Amino acid sequence: MRRRPLRLFPSAIALVVGGAAVWTAAAVLPLPEAELLRRLRDADFTIVSSEATGSGVMGAKEWTIRFADGVTIHAKWKVTPASGDGWNNSPRREIGVYAVQALFLDPENYIVPPSVARCVPLEGYRVVQPDPKPNLDFPGAHCVFGQLTAWLDNVRQPEVLFDRERFSKDRAYAFHFANLNLLHYLVDHRDARLSNFLVAKDPSDARVYSIDNGIAFGNLVFDYLVTNYNTIRVSALPRQSVERVRQVTRAQLDQLGVLGQLELDSAGVLRNVALGPNLDPERGVRFTATVLQFGLTKSEIDAVAERIRVLLTRIDAGELGVF
Repeated sequence: MRRRPLRLFPSAIALVVGGAAVWTAAAVLPLPEAELLRRLRDADFTIVSSEATGSGVMGAKEWTIRFADGVTIHAKWKVTPASGDGWNNSPRREIGVYAVQALFLDPENYIVPPSVARCVPLEGYRVVQPDPKPNLDFPGAHCVFGQLTAWLDNVRQPEVLFDRERFSKDRAYAFHFANLNLLHYLVDHRDARLSNFLVAKDPSDARVYSIDNGIAFGNLVFDYLVTNYNTIRVSALPRQSVERVRQVTRAQLDQLGVLGQLELDSAGVLRNVALGPNLDPERGVRFTATVLQFGLTKSEIDAVAERIRVLLTRIDAGELGVF
């Protein structure tokens, strides 16, 4: 995710160039979180260009996409297997990690970028592939299903993931890295390769961004040689984050069972719609004749609940500190 040309960002300073506003701030996200998530999930767009990301093993692409109002951004795209889910290609798990962070973080402190499921009409997909075919085992679907994730700008790969000395001296860094550790613990994240993290070039942003989160929620296939953060490795956690975790209810966790729902339209395109009741809590991806629904399984949600219980027990026993 390398530096990209200037693009629209409402909180920045505007210059007028050729009658158009150009925003100059060195932002990590191209638009405010909520607007970006809405556009990625629901807004029609045109694929302007597509190129390999240069990293990863699942064929991810960097797209330039243009919305109907002319706003143009970059995004990461990854096509799913025919089942809509895979060991390291799992929109439901990636979106699940994004959702879990919202249980204890405010958007300004999010460390996982917005990510959604989309099914792109075949005609619009020709920029990517000259003769595209539907990729899902879903009769009647005439689109390519995958995961669309916000592209981060003005970032770089960290030299080390966990800087213990900085953690002891820099309160902002300690706050953000401890939150990353807490998130990875809650979701049982098992892919902490250095290339899966980014840090802002702006020294005032102390976050470590987690950008590849598919190997989570008990995925049995992972690299045993990597030091993962699915255990608490920091010496203390932010008090405010812990107290928000303490307030999480089972009803909130059960909502993770439905993270996305798409319905077949008259043209054979699966479109995001309002979330409905869980069609099968035992399955991560569910199909009916016209609906694709996905989310965490009951056992995966049970595991998150148990990890919360264990964490709070350790904190209340004084085994793990807060700050």
